[in-house]
Amino acid sequence: MLNCLALVVSHPIDYVVTPSPNLENVHIEMRFDAIPGQSKVHLQLPSWSPGLYVLENYWKTLDTVSAKSESGESLQVNHDRDTWTVDLGHAKQIIVSYDRPTDQSSQRLGMFSGDADCIHYSGPTMYLYMADRKEAPCNVRFDMPNGWQIATSLHEQTQGFSAANYDELADCPVTLGKFVEETYTVGNKKYTMAFRGPARDQIDRKKTVAMAKFISETETRFFGGAPFERYVWHISATSMMKDGGGGVEHASSTQIFLSTGLGPGAMGGMAHEFFHLWNVKRIRSQVLGPFDYTRLPAAGDLWWLEGVTDYYAFMLPYRAGYGSPQDLLNEIGGEISAVRSNAERFNVSPWDSGYRTPDAVNSMSSGYKVNYYPTGWTLGLLFDIEIRTKSKGRRSLDDVEKGLWSICKGGKAFPNGEIRRQLVKFGGRDLGALYDQWVMKPGELPAEEVLKMAGLKLSMDGKRWKVKADENASGEPKAIRENLLHQEALWAKAEAGY
Repeated sequence: MLNCLALVVSHPIDYVVTPSPNLENVHIEMRFDAIPGQSKVHLQLPSWSPGLYVLENYWKTLDTVSAKSESGESLQVNHDRDTWTVDLGHAKQIIVSYDRPTDQSSQRLGMFSGDADCIHYSGPTMYLYMADRKEAPCNVRFDMPNGWQIATSLHEQTQGFSAANYDELADCPVTLGKFVEETYTVGNKKYTMAFRGPARDQIDRKKTVAMAKFISETETRFFGGAPFERYVWHISATSMMKDGGGGVEHASSTQIFLSTGLGPGAMGGMAHEFFHLWNVKRIRSQVLGPFDYTRLPAAGDLWWLEGVTDYYAFMLPYRAGYGSPQDLLNEIGGEISAVRSNAERFNVSPWDSGYRTPDAVNSMSSGYKVNYYPTGWTLGLLFDIEIRTKSKGRRSLDDVEKGLWSICKGGKAFPNGEIRRQLVKFGGRDLGALYDQWVMKPGELPAEEVLKMAGLKLSMDGKRWKVKADENASGEPKAIRENLLHQEALWAKAEAGY
């Protein structure tokens, strides 16, 4: 039985995706071989999407599942919440069919929906999987009208696309229909930008490409190369806000909304999602893959994986010349203000904010009672300054991030406590005690004292915290401040080219 199971699990699971002409729904046919001796198979639809830590129970809108054998004989299907159990009978091959409604709403600024011209979806909302065969390779074919386009980072085959397993299939969103496409290359890797949404013809696509290329070059240079063969930006363009950008990360693509303003908010959103190619998708804790799609993970390291990602999403473009030193000081003040405006910081630690995310009641994920985005951003800055100070400028938080990458580069997750170990490795024993106090316990982060070590002063200006240079600082604090504020002119060159 075990040999038969290993043999059949290696056989691919095939999907055929057929959108309706009116784009209101998608029909999916799923084919797979039966395992000899197995009388039933359990199919499930995920209850959440990795990267979006919210329980959404996609199975609630799926109730038309049917199954038949290779000879056309109907097979009984029993449904219980997120699971459909198929009685196999004597079938050797099973064909499962179902329909998924599409979403053309503007909820979440259209990140997970199509429009009148195209369909966009993420894998967890669309593909059923076999509970005991998620490691089987998957093939997908799209049955579309002539003239339709498709954008996905799945591996292209002679007929259709493939994925190594269900996790990879679910992690590759799809845009299909009639959308606007732009491309660019960085380091011999191809990048595709698929524009859809109500403002796709209003957004400055040439500038969007310049921003995306700038981010791609800056962040791949930081890590020493891109960990994928090709990348897709699934962009929902919106004019509902002056500036902004954000979405959900994937290992070779992102689902993202961008405002037509294309200001610092859009730059930060794009930089954040692209940095997730490393932080979260590859530099990850053990609970973040392979995934249990039936329940949310308890991930205490989200302060680092999301919050420190936010830190680098600001700092790497800044170092490359985007924005001004005053913008950086304003950003520091804004992040500290966001942290200190929430009294729950005295009750919930940064670690627990992520670990207890399954207990949070959020329309969008941000942690349990304490938002791990500004909290992690602030922690990233404070640890960065501490490491620079204790190493006399020879080390920084960059070494910790790259140390984690060296552990995870081969596909491994970092073990529990590894962030602490890396902080100690590059900053000394005192960093371990700071981690234990700042990350593992609730309380006030000593921003005033740490910023002073970098020649910066924190003060209250009305209801907002403000950061400025300490003109009396000299010696090492001044040197650290100058290093933090240092910039190259790469964005000016990119902007001139655009």
